[in-house]
Amino acid sequence: MRCFKHPRYFYKMFRMSPDIFMALHDLLVSSYGLTSSRNVTSIESLAMLLWIVGGPQSFSQAENRFERSTWTIHMKFKEVLKCLLKLGKDNIKPRDPTFSNEHDKLKEDRFWPHFKGAIGAIDGSHVEVTVPTDEVINYTCRHGYTSQNVLAICDFDMRFTFVVPGWLGSAHDTRILNHALANFPSFPVPPKGKY
Repeated sequence: MRCFKHPRYFYKMFRMSPDIFMALHDLLVSSYGLTSSRNVTSIESLAMLLWIVGGPQSFSQAENRFERSTWTIHMKFKEVLKCLLKLGKDNIKPRDPTFSNEHDKLKEDRFWPHFKGAIGAIDGSHVEVTVPTDEVINYTCRHGYTSQNVLAICDFDMRFTFVVPGWLGSAHDTRILNHALANFPSFPVPPKGKY
């Protein structure tokens, strides 16, 4: 890909530097099963996915940009996405699932003892999306734009420990939280005395 030689252009296309792109690619290849096929390299497969989700771009636009069939783009998108989901499962989790130690930041005078027992923060975040015309009402959030509501939990090192993406923008945070509590065994429920 010619754009590797132009870091600013590369960043605009893929939302990351060439070095980070290659590190992600190498990790997906070595640990998560991303492979090249006879006609499409693993680098191009990752580039297609990042270009589509970073845009947002359609599969038809990707067909034109990468000169591949829509079917090929769809299949490669799914392959890379499966690898990214495995990567996410390995990394989006608490470092210490028992939450046995207080975070050092919380022991500073301005936080202690007010945040004693705190293990992180949880909130819903709206990610702006483009949806088909007949779906606009469902995805319109209370701020008046179309979005997906993403529930996220972070620890005090700003690491994601749990994420539930993909809800309609009109969905309330409490509904998503209740769904996560009922349907995700990996939800990091705080132990007694923690919050």
